[in-house]
Amino acid sequence: MNYFEQISFASDESIKNLLDSRRSAEMTASQKQIMFKRHVEIINLELSYNCNRKCDYCPVSFSNRQSLQRYMNTATLEKICRELAAIRYENRISLNLYNEPLLDLDLERKIALIKQALPYTHIAFNSNGDFLDIERLSTLSDSGLNNICVTLHPPSNVVQKPSAIYRRITKLLDKLECGHKFPDFDVDAVLNATSVLFSHRGVQIKIQWPDWRKYGSNRAGVLTEHAASSTIRTSPCVKPFREFTIFYDGTVQPCCESFLDDKTNLAPAGNLNDASIFDVYASKTLSGFRRGLFDFGLKKGICATCTVADFTTQEEDVERKRILKSL
Repeated sequence: MNYFEQISFASDESIKNLLDSRRSAEMTASQKQIMFKRHVEIINLELSYNCNRKCDYCPVSFSNRQSLQRYMNTATLEKICRELAAIRYENRISLNLYNEPLLDLDLERKIALIKQALPYTHIAFNSNGDFLDIERLSTLSDSGLNNICVTLHPPSNVVQKPSAIYRRITKLLDKLECGHKFPDFDVDAVLNATSVLFSHRGVQIKIQWPDWRKYGSNRAGVLTEHAASSTIRTSPCVKPFREFTIFYDGTVQPCCESFLDDKTNLAPAGNLNDASIFDVYASKTLSGFRRGLFDFGLKKGICATCTVADFTTQEEDVERKRILKSL
């Protein structure tokens, strides 16, 4: 069952509130909180700015994020935690966007702060694994981290051979003192899969090696030479419904595909230093994105060439267009 099938169990009125800013503008603060809690399953919360990698399939490759570190203001993080605690948020919080989280040496304190305010939430992040070892894993576990996904990104403009991937996997497993968990792992395993999954020190760990040049997106059109840039999107998208994306400076964007740095701020929906999470989620900007992505048809702006998968079937389009027409 896809996300839209789940929310269809609610009334038309509930869906219309997500799509029509005129309706959401008339909602009380409590109604906005309920709408957020009912529909948001993932919060992307970027706590820092810098990434040490320069992947050719990522906009960090031409950004000052390579050379400059910044952090989310503690007061902003505490405000976010207070607002989410007010609705007892219990879903996933992912602590990365275009940063490498492990470059933040204060990360464990921030995870502990989030976990104290939101004890039932699932805290996770993606990492390139360059700075992960058993000591760091232990402190992350103690702070309350639930899950880490390590992607073995290749050097820029280099295609990794299976033998190279195998060496990198075994090296990381040794650093995590987990080699014994995969006694039969070999190059054939690299060829026949794209990830390994295991738990260690109370943290679920995924090590993956997908081909992002082939399967990645053009990051809201920023990667103009990416193969996906020739795509014309017509399918719906769930992201502005089920995700809420917060960058290091408090800026909210429609989804995690939207890039932000000193030169690029594609589609700001608000800033949490000036507004509540719930007001931004119910805002005219995000309502407009959701409305434009609800049914089949040509998409505009940063969504026009996006290749992020959606599982909506064409058969659902008649009902979706009926709801849109009724607004």
